[in-house]
Amino acid sequence: MALQPAPAVIGPISLVAAVGLLCLIHLAIILTVIGQVSSKDSMEVAGVDISPQMQCSMGAFCLLGVPIIIHGCLGAIYRVPSHLHAYTNYLFASLLVAAVWFGIFASVEQGCKTVKSSLNGAEMATMVCGLPNTITFVTLFIFMILICIAIYMVWSMQEQIKRRLETDLFKYQEPYLLQQELADEAAAQAATEAQEAHHNKAVPGAAWAQR
Repeated sequence: MALQPAPAVIGPISLVAAVGLLCLIHLAIILTVIGQVSSKDSMEVAGVDISPQMQCSMGAFCLLGVPIIIHGCLGAIYRVPSHLHAYTNYLFASLLVAAVWFGIFASVEQGCKTVKSSLNGAEMATMVCGLPNTITFVTLFIFMILICIAIYMVWSMQEQIKRRLETDLFKYQEPYLLQQELADEAAAQAATEAQEAHHNKAVPGAAWAQR
């Protein structure tokens, strides 16, 4: 079955309010990321060393999203499909970036470390090796799910606007269609009368016979 858009009202809030709330949350997240970016010092997240160049690239991507998110929020409020289309593309790009980071964290293993423990008064050293922090994976996975939900909500808003525009076009088209039908009927009647008049002139005594 084809994917159906979300209804105009979701629980206690409308679809417009839901899209606006998503835009607000998205804006807060990218502003937080921009505030953490450093162009001089490296950052270590879950055992992965993020270089200043990578941080600046991520900050530039988030900075690009600020006007696009505001653009999309205004598009939801004023029913402008092109604004929402641009925001949808940015959401797809954000999903791709999140997937890349997920792959980076999954491919980099933490260095092995020695853990000392005591058992029955004897000290034992154990070599421990593992993947990066599980919380990072869970956070990225939840973030990707939220992006997919945001894409669905924005797409549903676009479909609602399209349907509303089609309904408005039909509403404004009805008077013109009625006028066109009346004009066609008047033209057909005038053509019939002209044909009868021509027939009366062509046949002698036809006009007298009608009288």
